Amino acid sequence: MPRELDAVDRVILGQLLRIGRSPLHVLARRAGLSVSAMSVRVRRLEEAGIIAGFRAQLDLDAVGRPVQAVVRVELAPETERPIFEKWLGGRPAVTAAWQLAGDADYVVHLACRDVSGLDDELRELTAHGGAQRTSTSIVLHAVADLGGHLTD
Repeated sequence: MPRELDAVDRVILGQLLRIGRSPLHVLARRAGLSVSAMSVRVRRLEEAGIIAGFRAQLDLDAVGRPVQAVVRVELAPETERPIFEKWLGGRPAVTAAWQLAGDADYVVHLACRDVSGLDDELRELTAHGGAQRTSTSIVLHAVADLGGHLTD
């Protein structure tokens, strides 16, 4: 059963979603706790699996991958999901992927060097990845990366 989050947990998680490298003294000040009490809270959230880890958020333009797309993928009937997922994991342009229920099997986020690179990735999805059909939307700009709101 999931652990119930209290108001302090929500403050901690909200701050970490905004700034993942927030020091304990900043978290403690925002939540009205001592640094040692905050350290215990954060460790408990990690041990409970609520905080699964910390990672860098990259500026895709700055790393030479300015062309982004969201691709809805319908797998060919003979394509095995675990094999497709492993194949996706080996593609440098894939930044995220989600298995879905509904009219598509997966949604894949791609970050490519240019439109030609995006075209190559889309061709690979059908030629070697096992996609039967894809539907692609090019990302014009990111409105927000909210990471989830924990206000309720």
